[in-house]
Amino acid sequence: MKLHVLIDNLPNPANPALQHEHGLCMLLQTDKGENYLIDTGASGKFLENLEILRQTDPSLPSAEEIDAVIISHGHNDHTGGLRKFFEANETAPVYLHPDIKGNWFFSCRPKNNVREARSIGMEQALFAEYPHRFRPTGIPVAITDGITLLPASVHNKYATPMGNEFLYKNDFPDDFSHELITLIEYSPGCYAVVSPCTHNGILNVLEVCVEHIVKLSGREREECSSMIKLFVGGLHYVDYLLMDQGEKETAPIIGTARLARKMYPCMKIFSGHCTCSHAGNTLEGILGEKYSTFYSGRTIL
Repeated sequence: MKLHVLIDNLPNPANPALQHEHGLCMLLQTDKGENYLIDTGASGKFLENLEILRQTDPSLPSAEEIDAVIISHGHNDHTGGLRKFFEANETAPVYLHPDIKGNWFFSCRPKNNVREARSIGMEQALFAEYPHRFRPTGIPVAITDGITLLPASVHNKYATPMGNEFLYKNDFPDDFSHELITLIEYSPGCYAVVSPCTHNGILNVLEVCVEHIVKLSGREREECSSMIKLFVGGLHYVDYLLMDQGEKETAPIIGTARLARKMYPCMKIFSGHCTCSHAGNTLEGILGEKYSTFYSGRTIL
């Protein structure tokens, strides 16, 4: 398995030709030759990056060769490139949670002591223009051998990112029922979890995955926890840290990192996108070599 970060907030330190933006798109290549996009970034720039990367890596697919798209949740920094993708690929289905369709998503961060609403949702017109392309799923579903999509909002035992308080679905605080996890068994008994924004909180997301593995394998929870080797995605540690109120969120980040280290001792975390540098440094200080930052163009094996 290879996971290529086609576009991310952070630029590639060795290849300035690759673009970056506030958004995330990853390409998952399986050992069977299947190619899946996980999210489409905020624009079509990921397609340009893909063509640049193909110049040095002929194993990468063209846009037409993508087999399917997985949308992690309904925000436009993860869905903004979908229209461009439809123009480049006429067949690949798009898997997403049904709660994305017909709902409107907003960010209401404070500005001058007033919360201003800003639309951050997926382009709803796509559902009317390309109805045959969408495969909504609100239950666990295996889209191919070894790749399962899981609804993320099953558990709320552990902390969620504090910045969620600024995010709304229609007129109410967003419950993130529209978030999907991609669980990958890349070799027998070895799993990778891809959760591009993790609004439901990393420990809650991992709990969903462990319960699914327990159900599949019939093994004990502790053994199934040790099967999760990789977590890849943003953690949405950004809002308070960028508003000079980092003390509010630093303590929960430290607590979550310590629990993750204890509960998932075999797991390495690759994060970027909505995990700001202060949060990343805090996590690395606790997790050491089990934490790493990704950026546009990085490949994770």
